[in-house]
Amino acid sequence: MEPNKSYRTSDIYITAWLLSKGLKLAGIDRHNNQRCQFIFIDRPDRPELVTQFLCGSATGNVVDFVFYMRRAKRLLYSREA
Repeated sequence: MEPNKSYRTSDIYITAWLLSKGLKLAGIDRHNNQRCQFIFIDRPDRPELVTQFLCGSATGNVVDFVFYMRRAKRLLYSREA
């Protein structure tokens, strides 16, 4: 994996999932008024985590997922990041 590589998504559910799995949020790109993008510091296991989530085979702590979903919404609407 390249140093300082990032991963972007506009999907809030994937964002919550990745946060619950420990990926670090680098910021939010708000340049498009219609759709913001969450920017993560990428890591080698991220593609597999996204695939697991999209295929329905993801496993994890539901309480963590809900916590990070709320956090992602707060960040999105508060314009903090």
